[in-house]
Amino acid sequence: MPIRIVSGDPILTRAQTLAFGYNAKGKNEVMPLETDLRSRYPAAFSAYSKLCRSGRISAGTTWTWSESFPQLMFFVVREAAVGTTRLRHVQSIALALVRDYQLEGLTSLAIAPLGRDHEWPELKRLLETWLAPSPLLTVLYTSYQPGVQADEGV
Repeated sequence: MPIRIVSGDPILTRAQTLAFGYNAKGKNEVMPLETDLRSRYPAAFSAYSKLCRSGRISAGTTWTWSESFPQLMFFVVREAAVGTTRLRHVQSIALALVRDYQLEGLTSLAIAPLGRDHEWPELKRLLETWLAPSPLLTVLYTSYQPGVQADEGV
C-alpha cells in the first residue's frame, strides 16, 4: 500500500497509532513534538522512563502505550537523548513492523518526523523502502506544524 506523505500536526492524527522517535535512556527530549506529547501523555512517558531505567528498553525496538487514542508507539531510534538517530535502529523497527503489524493489531500508523531536520530525508527514504510494500496503512509526516490537521486519507 502506498505511503501517504503529509505535513501537519501528528498529534491530531486519525490513525490508530502515532509513532515518534525517542531514546533508550528515557530522558526527556526538547524537540517541540516530544514536549507537546509529554505534556499531553505524562503517564506514558513516566511508564516508558521506568522501563528504560530497569533496562527493558533497547535501541532498535518499539514500545506502545495503548491507554490513549491514538496509541503512542515509541520508536527507540537513539541510545541517548542527544546524538544521531541511527539508520540501523530505524531499519530494525521498520522490518519488525512489516513482519509483526498484524500480531500487534495495527491497522493504521502515523509516523512523526524522526531525528533532526538534516537526518529526516534519509530516514524517510528508509521507511518508504520497507513500509511501502506492506498492506499497513502508513502516513509519514514530513514536518511538525502544531494545530494543523493533515489530510491523511485515513
